[in-house]
Amino acid sequence: MSNKVVRIDVHKDLIEVLENLRASVANEMKAQYGLTEITVPRTLSSQILAAKLQGKTTLDIHVRKTGLTCGVLELF
Repeated sequence: MSNKVVRIDVHKDLIEVLENLRASVANEMKAQYGLTEITVPRTLSSQILAAKLQGKTTLDIHVRKTGLTCGVLELF
């Protein structure tokens, strides 16, 4: 586990928001890169939400291809 990841207790509504954000990003990237399957790490949605709340307007997100039509999202 990364040194930047901590475990916390959160309300189930936040979990739902993070999962919806994660699905939204995955669907957008699948369409943009013509992929049929994309893996979004569980912590990516909380990193995106934190960046939005910090006022960041751009994020350095990359797709690491793991197959012809598969990939993994990474935030740099």
